[in-house]
Amino acid sequence: MDKNFKIKNILFYTFSILIVAIIIDIKFNPLEKINYAPINNVIDGIKQTQKIAPARVYIHAWHIARREYADKTMNNQDWRRWRNRYNNKIKTMDDCEVAINTMLSSLNDPYTRFLKSNNYKRQKVMMDSKITGVGLTLNKSAHGLIVNRVIKNSSAKQQNIMPGDCIIKIDNVNINMMTLEQIQNYINSGKDKVHKVEIKRGELILVKELKSGDIPIDTMNYVITKDNIGIIKLSTIMGEKALIDFRNILEKTNGTRALIIDLRNNYGGILANAVQMADMMITDGLILSIEKKGVPIFKINADKKSVFTPKPVIILVNEKTASASEILAGALKSDINAVVMGENTYGKNTIQQVIPMSNKTGMIITTEKYILPNGEDIEKTGIIPDITINSVSDKKSKDKLLSEAVKLVNNIVKNEK
Repeated sequence: MDKNFKIKNILFYTFSILIVAIIIDIKFNPLEKINYAPINNVIDGIKQTQKIAPARVYIHAWHIARREYADKTMNNQDWRRWRNRYNNKIKTMDDCEVAINTMLSSLNDPYTRFLKSNNYKRQKVMMDSKITGVGLTLNKSAHGLIVNRVIKNSSAKQQNIMPGDCIIKIDNVNINMMTLEQIQNYINSGKDKVHKVEIKRGELILVKELKSGDIPIDTMNYVITKDNIGIIKLSTIMGEKALIDFRNILEKTNGTRALIIDLRNNYGGILANAVQMADMMITDGLILSIEKKGVPIFKINADKKSVFTPKPVIILVNEKTASASEILAGALKSDINAVVMGENTYGKNTIQQVIPMSNKTGMIITTEKYILPNGEDIEKTGIIPDITINSVSDKKSKDKLLSEAVKLVNNIVKNEK
């Protein structure tokens, strides 16, 4: 007993001294910002793996919305009325999903929504700009399981599988008794798992081994024309590699006479990526301002360092240029006088976060609003181009807007001489 008592005392006093030391450190170092990120990551991990009652998941969603939602009026309603709206009515996760979505729909915000486990996982994959699997999208037809698309950088691409191939067999599984979703889940499951696939191509029967794994998605590419104009196509602003790729492209196009940045059909991506991409091209000026619950909370200014050599810049946009791509276009238009060509952009000026919740679910919620450097609120109108041209190509040109942009660049460069 004495020995156990001593051990308990030692542990108690050690823990007490540690707490006091932390309090003293915080008290006498008030200007130091404590980094809670590792702790928050652990907590988020616990939330994700916890299995809790569906009713508690609903209450968790209610608290998140109350704390994080960008509009302090909660769409002009008393948010407390939702707190106990479904007491004793939520028994399953299906009930929970319906209740949360009903609650969130009252915000009249198309971007705020609940993510059940499979959708949450898919959203995280999209943000990382990579997918996991063998790299095939499939269709079921009367002729069998047909390959619809083969994804670049995938195992299927490396094995020379082609659209139109008919899959007869996967491992020793009876795929005829499975739904298309079950087949997709099976063949794409398990990282590094190898599947033996039998394929019919015309009269040939081919056997391929496909390895499931992470497939990086190309987010951008570039060309340098014979007239020494750099054309950069940004498909998305998602992914961990986006910043590295963009910096590399800026360096490779550094010696060009002008740049055309194509943001058409770019639905956006990660706010931080858009800000840092703009910062690579801007040496002075405001990139954007951010508001939360109607109150300005901070401004993001460009760093004086830049990897971009000043030159004429044309930005191509259309009605599907949205969100983070609008931030990039707006900042470059305001701060380096980039010329915007095309059609009015989508007009999305809100910022969303993906927040992990219990039971491997999550929530996408609008948390802030951004304002472009010129003070423009684009929610209603989008970015209005300096030169409005319909993106639809004509018979003379495969890409009418791009052709007009090249003409404009040549005129600008010619007049500068």
